[in-house]
Amino acid sequence: MKRLTVGESFDGYLRSLKLRDDVTRMNDKELYYYIFDEFLGNITAYISSYTLDRLENEGIIDKNIYDISSNIRNELLEMVNGPYWNINAIKTSGQWEQIFEKLKKLDVLIHRRWTDEEIEYLKSL
Repeated sequence: MKRLTVGESFDGYLRSLKLRDDVTRMNDKELYYYIFDEFLGNITAYISSYTLDRLENEGIIDKNIYDISSNIRNELLEMVNGPYWNINAIKTSGQWEQIFEKLKKLDVLIHRRWTDEEIEYLKSL
């Protein structure tokens, strides 16, 4: 298995922060696949402690971004197979809305820290 470069890890991290624009218009089957396969897979892979440690050690993210990211991952993992682990909860619960809002906040924090040009450079490392 190929080890990702720091830039590839950062690119994956950034992609994991972005929700699809059409989430609110998805039918139940599309939403289930997107959240429980694609979205959660990205969170598990790119918001892992390994990736966060790596990005923090390289100075790409700071402690605040690290902590928010880690909290999101932990919240999601605590929800697995619980009462919020279903399509209806994704559509209606404040728990999921809070997670989606925190992801948006992280994206804003990253873009305050780095310009678009710098982000493109960091993804090439």
